[in-house]
Amino acid sequence: MSTDHHAGLEDIEVLESSICEITQERLAFRGYNIVDLAAESSFEEVAYLLWNDALPSRLELDEMTKALRSEYKLPREIIEHTNHVPREAHPMAVLRTLVSSLGLYDAEAADTSGPALRRKEIRLLAKTPLIVAAIQRHRQANSYIEPNTDLGIAANFLYCVGGAIPDSETAHVLDTALILYAEHELNASTFAARITAATQAETYSCTVSAISTLQGNLHGGANQRALEMLLAIAKPENVDEFLDRALGKKQLVMGFGHRVYKNGDPRVPILRKHCETLAQKKNQLTIFKTAVKLEETMLKRKRLHANIDYYSGLAFYLLGFSADLFTCIFAVARMAGYLAHIEEQYTQNKLIRPRGVYNGKRNLKYLAIDKR
Repeated sequence: MSTDHHAGLEDIEVLESSICEITQERLAFRGYNIVDLAAESSFEEVAYLLWNDALPSRLELDEMTKALRSEYKLPREIIEHTNHVPREAHPMAVLRTLVSSLGLYDAEAADTSGPALRRKEIRLLAKTPLIVAAIQRHRQANSYIEPNTDLGIAANFLYCVGGAIPDSETAHVLDTALILYAEHELNASTFAARITAATQAETYSCTVSAISTLQGNLHGGANQRALEMLLAIAKPENVDEFLDRALGKKQLVMGFGHRVYKNGDPRVPILRKHCETLAQKKNQLTIFKTAVKLEETMLKRKRLHANIDYYSGLAFYLLGFSADLFTCIFAVARMAGYLAHIEEQYTQNKLIRPRGVYNGKRNLKYLAIDKR
């Protein structure tokens, strides 16, 4: 069998992009190190950077913030649709469906010209958190909460889920997590969005492709499974026993290893620190210490570093979200990156059509059906 191909397209460079740079030690958006963006920026500012290839001035950021908050509303039909989906349905399946439906109520859905595209980017970034919040409220048999236009995306999302304006520290933790997840080059779901955009499909279809891909356990679903694993371990002293059992059965330990970051995910130290702060605030230090112990032990025994999914699951748990909502929050953040890539694909488009390596039967003789 031929081995002249790369399974999973590993190490294959399929296109040029100016949006995101990843090395083994560094992650940068449009040239800006993620460490600096997480420390100094806001999610809205990072979205502006991803879409415009430059950080905004104060006036530009104010204008974008105003535009986003003007879209803090969902069509009545989307809210009604949310209230009629099965409560037991997975939130990602509902999100996929509702984002697709959202396009039905956008008169500019099919228009991929520059000004219309930017207006749709604003709508999708503003409305996706509202959809996720509505899904969560419905699942808990609670009524929809109208958004607060005085709040940024992170704080408003927490408000629409919980019904109370969050304190600034809590909102900052979520805002930082959104920044860290906002973009990550040609991951599976972003690549799916670009493949769809390359066919010149409209923006909503491209984002639905991305969300559908993100739902997979080996992509966006990893943080949910990592958190469930930590809850099962329960306390630091159980880590070694858990690993002995898991590694003995050759089970995958979720939240460890990365195809690119062989020396550690640069986003992890940022989120780990925020998890420690939240754990202290919520009196949940046991689960944080369990996470640190497992991280240290996996590095020692398997030379595998934790990735962002490992600590994002813990962060979202400490913020009060149920585990099966984690991937939806990932989608809220990554929407900024998806839209940047969709726009870039539209502007430098070439249909994405790779070849496969055939490994099936050859030269079979066709027999008429009555001779088979």
